Amino acid sequence: MSLDHVGPFPTQAPLAELERLCSAGDTTLYDAVGWQAAAREFPFTGARVLAVQSKHGVDDRLHLDEPADLWILSGDSLRLADGQLVPRTLGALRARYGRAIADDGVDGTSDDFNGFGARSCRLPYIEFKLGFSGHGIIPDSTRITSLEMWIPVPRGTERICATERRRDDR
Repeated sequence: MSLDHVGPFPTQAPLAELERLCSAGDTTLYDAVGWQAAAREFPFTGARVLAVQSKHGVDDRLHLDEPADLWILSGDSLRLADGQLVPRTLGALRARYGRAIADDGVDGTSDDFNGFGARSCRLPYIEFKLGFSGHGIIPDSTRITSLEMWIPVPRGTERICATERRRDDR
């Protein structure tokens, strides 16, 4: 997984091209807290890939001439751009890639909360979704349950770790 490719799929390719590359799977409705969007689900052994077109909202149909703008991945066989499997826990993410900023102290009870996540400063374009439902500091033993990647990367994402580094330098 990288900004350019998710498995065999170029992230900038229209959905028709993705379907040509892999005819398995089907259209589905992606449901995030507070909104829904049409998506194409691609099942693989050990992985599930959703190519979501979020900008059309509840249109409920795919626009095959347009690319996905959100990629959701889950499974135990996902690999990052360096060829390694996605770390299984927040602590393993930090051990392998260094600083990772988690949603510590976030109120997970709000109506529009989409789950806890973490970003690695080496891979800031990926949100590592966490299986955490508590309060306070997220332990390093917390499992990584899925990955999310927006294309294009949301503005300001690259500054997340720079802001944290400035705080550490004080």
